[in-house]
Amino acid sequence: PSTNYTLCEVSVAEGGFVKQRTLPDQLKNLAERIGLASRYYIKNIHDSETLLPDENTQDLQKESHVALLQLNPVEVSTQLMVEDFTIFRQIEATEYVEDLFEIISRYGTPNLTTFSALVNREMMWVISEIVAEQNIHKRMRVIKQFIKIARQCKETQNFNSMFAIVSGLGHGSVVRLKSTWEKIPSKYQRLFNEMQQLMDPSRNMSRYRNLINADNVQPPIIPFYPVVKKDLTFIHLGN
Repeated sequence: PSTNYTLCEVSVAEGGFVKQRTLPDQLKNLAERIGLASRYYIKNIHDSETLLPDENTQDLQKESHVALLQLNPVEVSTQLMVEDFTIFRQIEATEYVEDLFEIISRYGTPNLTTFSALVNREMMWVISEIVAEQNIHKRMRVIKQFIKIARQCKETQNFNSMFAIVSGLGHGSVVRLKSTWEKIPSKYQRLFNEMQQLMDPSRNMSRYRNLINADNVQPPIIPFYPVVKKDLTFIHLGN
């Protein structure tokens, strides 16, 4: 019977230490929760045998060390969209009101606070990945990879991540790497410039607003949160 089985997570920590834990039956979003150095197993509760043989421990550790250049840009943008939208859709309408009027309530603004922090977190991720790479050729490939990811974010209408990545690429610590940028193919430089123009703050971010209001852009979308906050603030001040 099914009551004889349970779902377990086996993970390998630093130093090769293997951890095993039984997961609760009501746990959801299993695909989103699993780490790179983890695996799920169906275990017979009456069986004491180790789920992960010693010879597989090293393989699992290797799988957990994945470099950005090994990843598919489409897959990375998809994961960013899943993470961002999972948080965005949980934001209660009252959180916007409480944040705008600086109201302190029992519920607070947990989801809005988390979502608003995503821009800085994703921007710093871009910056750190680029400046940490010392090899100029690999650094060029990392920049090109992020341009591809930003383009895919635009295609999936995750404008929050797209702007975060473009902001990271336009940060002073990245822009100053002129010898690296000179190696970027003109196709990708042009693509980056086009996305950067969408961030033009002139005329109240008109290029970005025209983009999200275009007929071919249909919900759901993940908006660029700083613009949402700015609009709510102006509505409040104007009334």
